[in-house]
Amino acid sequence: MRIIYIASAKSIHSARWINFFTSKNKIVWITNTEPSRETIKEYNALKQKITIYKIYKLKDLLKVVKLLLIDEFSLIHIHYLGWHSLLSIFINHKSNIILTPWGSDLLVNNSLLKKLWLTFLFKRAAYTICDSERLKNASIKLGAKKNNILVSMFGINTKSYKASRTVFSENKKIVVGSNRKLEKIYDISTLLKTAKSICQKRNDIIFLIAGDGSLKSEFKKFVNKEKLNKKILFLGLLNKKEMYNFYNKIDIYVSTSLSDGGLSSSIAEAMSFERIVIATNNSDNSLWIKNNKNGYLFNNKDTYKLEEIIELILKNKKKNINLGKSARKIIEQNYSYEKEMYKVDAIYKRFSVI
Repeated sequence: MRIIYIASAKSIHSARWINFFTSKNKIVWITNTEPSRETIKEYNALKQKITIYKIYKLKDLLKVVKLLLIDEFSLIHIHYLGWHSLLSIFINHKSNIILTPWGSDLLVNNSLLKKLWLTFLFKRAAYTICDSERLKNASIKLGAKKNNILVSMFGINTKSYKASRTVFSENKKIVVGSNRKLEKIYDISTLLKTAKSICQKRNDIIFLIAGDGSLKSEFKKFVNKEKLNKKILFLGLLNKKEMYNFYNKIDIYVSTSLSDGGLSSSIAEAMSFERIVIATNNSDNSLWIKNNKNGYLFNNKDTYKLEEIIELILKNKKKNINLGKSARKIIEQNYSYEKEMYKVDAIYKRFSVI
């Protein structure tokens, strides 16, 4: 097949998705960003196999417009329905469009103009692939075809995302970690407030905050002000190898996000590493995480409950080692990268005439 992907080069999920389909198809990747530290290795490897256009360069943009207007492709798959989805204006009507909304593109800041655009986009599209029933329903409300929509996860490569160390196996400090973006929607402030309270009572615990975002300086000021620099550490953006080390180093993983499209990949990755996961009880989290069985849930912004759960875990370490193993089994059975991509491949084959 001849496939165009319109997706950010900063997304590791898009890079892995594209990589899966490169061996049997002719691929063009249109991106509106440079790769990040997390994606640079995958991006450089893909550059040797496929054609990549960067639309922030005028020369490439003109090539892309011509390509979309004139050439026919089996399908054009748009990941995340942000600004780059405007390129669909130039797609000729003989090409099939597949949309993959991520969550915030549908559920956050939906102005009238944005709703009108999304409605046009869904009605124009031949198929929609998303990672939760919540996004499926939101897509249908905006015009997605009920019979042409698939719920499929981005998936985790459980062969590589696996623990090399059992939680609590080192006689050093207990490590709690988060790698959600340092933006308002991910509510890292709740984790920092909880960390402050716990660190005032205990000397056997540290908190690792991976990732970047617009609130980084604000969070660092909080940590400096509270004199917690040695107990709350900011790691910045991590590449693939560093992220593996991050998951293996932590014992407890915390997601304080106020909302997600489905189960976030970062939570799924932590579960695959057999980490003890604590997540906010919103979105699809309760479908994947069952309290005291394979993880823990707490309400948005509830610092007291989050602290209580962490203390409870530390009092029952042996029990929680098995809880982490149960979390991995859930991912192996229901969130496997290969299984999910084969589901997508079956949809792609419907459009394999070109």
